[in-house]
This record gives sequence, C-alpha cells and structure tokens, in this order.
Amino acid sequence: MNYKRLQSVAEEAAKMAGSFLRLMSFKDLQMFRKGVGDVTTNFDLESERLIKNHILMHFPDHTLQAEESASDEQLPSDTVTWFIDPLDGTKAFLRGNLAFVCMSIAAWDETGLLAGVVYNPFTDMLYSTAKENSVFLNGSILPPPRVHHLSEARILVDFSNRISDDIKRQLALADLDGIIGRSYRLGGGISQHLMLIAQGTLHGGIFWGVGRKGKFWDIAAATLILEQLGIKITTLEGKSIHPTDTIFDQLVIATPVLHKELLEWADNLKAKYL
Repeated sequence: MNYKRLQSVAEEAAKMAGSFLRLMSFKDLQMFRKGVGDVTTNFDLESERLIKNHILMHFPDHTLQAEESASDEQLPSDTVTWFIDPLDGTKAFLRGNLAFVCMSIAAWDETGLLAGVVYNPFTDMLYSTAKENSVFLNGSILPPPRVHHLSEARILVDFSNRISDDIKRQLALADLDGIIGRSYRLGGGISQHLMLIAQGTLHGGIFWGVGRKGKFWDIAAATLILEQLGIKITTLEGKSIHPTDTIFDQLVIATPVLHKELLEWADNLKAKYL
C-alpha cells in the first residue's frame, strides 16, 4: 500500500476544508445541539462534507468514520477506514479561541494506523505523517523529542470535574508540590494539545477523564504522529490505543522514560485515593 499517497490525500482534504473555514463569516454560523453539553455547527458539517468527498474521490472503496455522520457498524477488515474529526474544538471555535481548533484525518486498516494529518487552518500549522515515514510540520521534519524526567517536565494535565476531589487536587497542585516541573491545563481540541507534545513545546500529558468521553477520531491522527516520533500514548493502565476501544479520555502521553514515571504517578494516586 502507498502510505504516502494516503498522507497526501489527507493533507489536500485538510487544506481544502481549512480554506473553507477561514473564508466563512461568523454571521453565517448555525448551531445544533447533539446532546447535553455537546454542540455542532454548520461549519463542522460542511468541513466534514468537503473532507469526505475529497477522500472518496481518490479512494471510492474506502470506509469513512466521521464525527458528524459515523455509524456503529463493525470496522471492515478488507479495506481502509478513515477517521475524521472535521472541527476538533468546536467550543473553542465558538469562543474565538482559534489557536486550539484543528481538524484530524487518519487512515487505518487491520495492521494499524497508516497516515495522519492534524491541521489548524487559523495558524496554518500542518502536522503530517505516514507509516514508515518522518513527521512533518509545514513540510519540515520534526526532530525526535528530548528525554525529560517528571520533576523537570512541562506536562499537560487535564481532568474531569467528576473524578475524585482528592485526585483532582493532586493533579492540580503537582507543580507546586514539586512532582512535575510545570503543569498546563488548556481549552480546545485534544489533537491540537497533543501536537504541542509532538513539537516539543510540552514534554508529556495526562488526561484523567471519567472513562466514557471521546471517540477514536479525536486522537487517531495525533496517535500516529506521536508514535512516529517515539512518543508513547496509552491508557492510564498503560495499554495501547485501538479504534474499537470505548475509553479515550484517560491517556498518558510522553517519551518512554517520562511515560513510565507518569504511569507510576497515576498508579500511586489510584492506590491512595481510589
């Protein structure tokens, strides 16, 4: 299979949908409620349509799993499946926090992830890779990350308000207690946050949700980009990520040394407070 061709088509689709989003005026915005605390817009829907049409123009026999139109059917075993988040960070988009809005496009088959693109059309930052290829940021190869230990690392720490108050307190105060170098908690799409780790702005991350939020299209492209850089992304139990999983809001992300230290920290918190 030509992985680079998958990557190229994903890049083209992202740029096309990104151009649409940049040109649209907020006066044309329409919002639709999908559930409690979950909204979408006509911009999400049109971005998804553009991405899907471009992929199907090149690969008409491929399967698409996109946020606004996904089915619950079993993933096919005989073709490529594309996982698409056409506007990751819709709430940030509605608030005008465009630095943390992006789109995520990934190709997958039974052997694993094949190509992935994360694109922020408002900062014009395109992260892209394919299986057995380098990771690129706007056409330049991203270098592998440096090794950091927990006490010196800049860590993205995000958690649900519905987890244990004791664990929330420990996560929120970790830098003040000297456990980690510095913690950050940001709003917006998860893929854009993970790209801060990919590019070395942050050194790792821990996401501690309630165990049911998120879908594979939220992190599919970012997962391949991180893995191609030698960065591990697993559950809080240290298990690898698979599209048939049901939990995508409990994650640990870092290079192997730091990843091990983050898992040990999480295990200690669970043993003490759960």
